[in-house]
Amino acid sequence: MPYGLIDMGLDRFYLILHPRPAYVIGSGRVGVDANYMAASWVTPVAEEPPLVGVAVDVESHTYSLIDKYREFTVNVLSIDDLDLIYEVGHTHGWEVDKLEILPGVRGEKVGAPIPEKAIAALECRVYDSIEAEDVVFYAGEVLKAWVDPERFHLKRGWSIKNNPIPLHNWGKGFFHVGRFRTV
Repeated sequence: MPYGLIDMGLDRFYLILHPRPAYVIGSGRVGVDANYMAASWVTPVAEEPPLVGVAVDVESHTYSLIDKYREFTVNVLSIDDLDLIYEVGHTHGWEVDKLEILPGVRGEKVGAPIPEKAIAALECRVYDSIEAEDVVFYAGEVLKAWVDPERFHLKRGWSIKNNPIPLHNWGKGFFHVGRFRTV
């Protein structure tokens, strides 16, 4: 055991990897059967080909739609839309039409929704997947990347001071640099 560290067990090992950005994952087909879920388990995977990964619960509506249509979107919303992120993350797509909560449009390259309030979006086609007992990790090939040029600089990235993006600690804790808020 490294000096000074304690064994926390494996029950919630992933908490060591938080805080993480809070994203909204779009799935399905706009106008047919579409859904959103909040997710912080999202990561870049590769540059060539451009891949991004997301872990999706196998019991979720998002999983059924990604499994069926083999595509999804990864969306960044403003900290001002934190309540919407929380709401799509804490309601079930089997019971609620989440596009009524957060209206969206069809992507250019995929049929999955992009929220109208998105400040950035990635349109992805499933490249590969890894199945675990409770989640499937989808690696999606990024087909199109969108960004609001007022909020994101192509050479410097996000202006965190002027345009904080939502972060998720765990549980109900959301915040951005300099401000913590529980929803």
